[in-house]
Amino acid sequence: MNWTWRKIAVLALASIVVIAILGAAIDKLVLPFVVSITDTVHVPSVVGRDRTSAETLLRDAGLVVMEPRVQFSATVAAGTVMSQLPYAGATVKEGRRIYITVSKGVETLSMPSLYGATMRDARLTLMRLGLQIGEMSYDTSGSVLAGRVLRQSVPTGSAIASGTLVNLVISRGTTMVRVPLLVSLSLDEAEQLLRDVGLVPGAMTTITSSAFQAGTIMHQDPPADNLVVVGSTVTFVTAK
Repeated sequence: MNWTWRKIAVLALASIVVIAILGAAIDKLVLPFVVSITDTVHVPSVVGRDRTSAETLLRDAGLVVMEPRVQFSATVAAGTVMSQLPYAGATVKEGRRIYITVSKGVETLSMPSLYGATMRDARLTLMRLGLQIGEMSYDTSGSVLAGRVLRQSVPTGSAIASGTLVNLVISRGTTMVRVPLLVSLSLDEAEQLLRDVGLVPGAMTTITSSAFQAGTIMHQDPPADNLVVVGSTVTFVTAK
């Protein structure tokens, strides 16, 4: 290697050493100095505050509030800050970006009509909407087939929160009963017998009769032994 190439090599090595020394000096001396002259702040706590006051508090502290993220919450009121990042009490540089999440409140949906639906379909509909079947009871119906929904505890179209229990009344279908014989019974006996079989005492007419004891049933409608739907009304005539 001639003298010219040696000089170039020496100069290159020297340059590398100088750059390394300068880098170390900047890292150890210059950057700490720059950092030291930048103001730091303690992040205030804004969780639980409404959005407006939270943003004001953060900006007054010298921080930059980013566009809030919003999400539904079953426990935090709408418009209230749910979380923040960095967390409360953190020491950050002035001008640091702050991210907050604001509650949209409870997620609500419109209650669908389950009238006439099978139990399976009603259950699937409620599950898809995040609702739950509550208590189930049964009642007779001449218009809704047995095993289908007759009534629901939440009216159709009502705003309802996810997870709400919906009580259902299921149809037993049309149940027929035989009308008992009421003739010659007292009024109290006749009314009690009707209720015992699921029928309803109706209007009563009283007429004079020498063939029946006063206060007893002379005639009934429908007549005895007719098949009628449970809940039907039976009227009668009593003697006086």
